[in-house]
Amino acid sequence: MKSPYLSLQSDGTGETLQLQEIAVHEFQQATERWQLQNLMGAIQLFLRSAQKGHEVGEYCFRWGQYHELPPSDIQQALRWYSRGARMNHKGSTTMLGKLHYALGQKDKAEKWLRRTAAPRSYGGEFGDSLAQWFMGEMSFQAGELRKAVRWWKRSAENGDVDAMMRLFTVFSQGGSGIPREPMLGRHWLLAAAAHGHQEALSRVAWPASP
Repeated sequence: MKSPYLSLQSDGTGETLQLQEIAVHEFQQATERWQLQNLMGAIQLFLRSAQKGHEVGEYCFRWGQYHELPPSDIQQALRWYSRGARMNHKGSTTMLGKLHYALGQKDKAEKWLRRTAAPRSYGGEFGDSLAQWFMGEMSFQAGELRKAVRWWKRSAENGDVDAMMRLFTVFSQGGSGIPREPMLGRHWLLAAAAHGHQEALSRVAWPASP
């Protein structure tokens, strides 16, 4: 049975595999190795796939992730994420913004995070949920709660459970320009619990079994 990622073509001297098909297969193998924590083996396969022109931004992204692991080398992580971001790779762009945020470089963080947070842009049709979460955090720290809520809402609607918990807290307590709405707060608490968020699960009073 043929692999769905490989096909054969005769060139008169034997069967050869098309480069792009090989690249796709290598990329799949790399993803599987990464999931199994064989990181260097995965990166080597990401490189081989990228050298054939397939998902080059993902190769940069994986190197960035690798350099964030202990013992971390943040400058190398920034370097690799920057390479990926220049190719408009979503993950690299968001993570580059995240690192600038962690380093206290708010202007640089906003520049990169906004690119993937905005819907119908580099973050896809609905925007990148992680970038939206960080945009919410930055707005909150700047004292702009209503703006923060708008970003958290986008992030929560994209499935980010931490954003759901932020909305639970805000609507349960109210705040500057945000009225207290306990029922709306509970809606987001239940949504977070449904997604498996441990704190949300501990806060929900489930009905007793009959």
